[in-house]
Amino acid sequence: MKTITKRATVLASITVVGAFALTACSTPAAPEATAAAEVESPFQGETLTLATDANYPPCQYFEEGSDVMIGYEVDLWDAIAEKLGVTLEVENTQFASLIPGVQSGRYDIAMECISDNVEREEQVSFVNYIFDKTDVVTIESYDGPITEGDDLSLCGETMGAQTGFDTIDKVNEILNPACAEAGLDPVVIQEYPNAADTYNALNSGRVDFMILGTSAAAYLNQTAPTPINYASIESFPQKYLGMVVEKDNTDLQDALLAGLEAVIADGTYAEILDKWGMSSLALEEPGINLATTRPIS
Repeated sequence: MKTITKRATVLASITVVGAFALTACSTPAAPEATAAAEVESPFQGETLTLATDANYPPCQYFEEGSDVMIGYEVDLWDAIAEKLGVTLEVENTQFASLIPGVQSGRYDIAMECISDNVEREEQVSFVNYIFDKTDVVTIESYDGPITEGDDLSLCGETMGAQTGFDTIDKVNEILNPACAEAGLDPVVIQEYPNAADTYNALNSGRVDFMILGTSAAAYLNQTAPTPINYASIESFPQKYLGMVVEKDNTDLQDALLAGLEAVIADGTYAEILDKWGMSSLALEEPGINLATTRPIS
């Protein structure tokens, strides 16, 4: 596996509710007047509730000592909201509650680098805005069998994963059957409630590896408190990420897609991805439920 650069890490968890500029409040801040919409939608002037789990940089997170949420998804949802002339009330919660919260109507939207797949599309709909790939991450002091280009070298090792992440399903459905066919022990999965706890388990050696989206692995590349290694995993294909919306709320799906298309058209989307070092993952033709309507071969 190849070695990557190291810097000091920042991991924090603060409950936040607010509109656009997020502040640490126990109740939502009073919505400010929204700017004139640039994209027509039935939601102009309304407040929409967006749920996230701000423990997954660079998607969204808090820098140490700050109660202001930052990240590329934060920049993106603010830009889309401005186009639509809406206010976003952002609630920080656990990842595992995001999709159920949208299904139940508690939240209008959920974003946290959420992978789109056919199974999830049976529960909710996705407005897709970016690609993502998958990397295996270990700390540099790890001396086990994991080898670049050999997915079966993960067999028998312990993986740390955040509860609710689709990597758990993929390991169980794709990798562990391959391990069994090769006569090897399965990957042992240790779940944690948030990304910070998962990173801590990796850094302390309680788990052997993590499987992260390329964007998260790239951030960890820059911020890990100890040297790390990472490598691609061939068993898991490229995927789409998307804004999660209630399955029957086609008005909101269409509005978010129109706002996203406007953000792409005026160059803001490219600027955001460039700012966060993610230009290679750009999705120039966004859509709805692309895991089904435009599957990646």
